Amino acid sequence: MYAQVTFLQVPIDQMPVLRDLIETRYLPIVRQRAGFKAGYLLEQIDDPETSQLVLFWDEQAAVESFNRTGMLQASLHALTAEMPDLMVHREGYAVRLAVRALPETAAVG
Repeated sequence: MYAQVTFLQVPIDQMPVLRDLIETRYLPIVRQRAGFKAGYLLEQIDDPETSQLVLFWDEQAAVESFNRTGMLQASLHALTAEMPDLMVHREGYAVRLAVRALPETAAVG
């Protein structure tokens, strides 16, 4: 699995705007791509202008394929066009270990 983390720094009091843009414009494009698994917007509690968008993919090749279409970069440009002072930094990670919660009935108490 592959994770792509986009670090976002928004202007003061603009997190609701960013949240709406990601939900209504960015993620609908991304979720249609082959290999996309899940996306999460993490909003920092102690710094209301900082967030991270974490996207999970089957493999890095799925993201590279999306990049080749130009749509991934175009979707980021759309965000910065709507919010000119938005600062964006993206990194990619190989997911080598993942653990999920046990089902409620299997949890040891």
